Amino acid sequence: MSLPTGWPGRLLALGMTCLLLAAIWLAAVAPLAGWYDDRADALAVQRERTRHMEALAALLPALRRQAAAVPPDAEHVALLEGDSDPVAGARLQERMQAIAAATGLTPSSIEMLPAAQVGAYRRIGLRLSVAADWAVLIRLLQGIQQATPRMLVDDLTLRAEHPAAPTPGQTITAELTVLAFRADARPRR
Repeated sequence: MSLPTGWPGRLLALGMTCLLLAAIWLAAVAPLAGWYDDRADALAVQRERTRHMEALAALLPALRRQAAAVPPDAEHVALLEGDSDPVAGARLQERMQAIAAATGLTPSSIEMLPAAQVGAYRRIGLRLSVAADWAVLIRLLQGIQQATPRMLVDDLTLRAEHPAAPTPGQTITAELTVLAFRADARPRR
């Protein structure tokens, strides 16, 4: 069997050359180009992370100055009192009921959440459900923000009967988690 000559031979040679170039591209060039792109993306992420960390490091002296300026008894004001999670949770619940009563509403439910360790502190949480008009809900959130000890609002869900056309005095149902912290007196392991 002999190879074709003339135009058929030239077309066969051209086809085989194209096939060889495609095989080289798929076997060597494309994987290298993909690897190069992956490395370029990884380097861009690393540069951004480095830039972010440098910006955070630049803030550290100012944060240390602020921490040094805080009076020694400020932690006492910012934390719940209580030797155990249930005692601290009861104090948080009492404080929340007082804030709610001051704003003129009664929570429809208050649920104690499991306490969690966060660094040297214990996070104490309550899940509240309330129904009131918008102005009363805003007063409740302001009361929580200004409360002593410090409290945080998390997982706030608002539902209105007619959300597309709110009316003055319309009742809004709100569910929210209120978090506060207490010092953990147990030794760290």
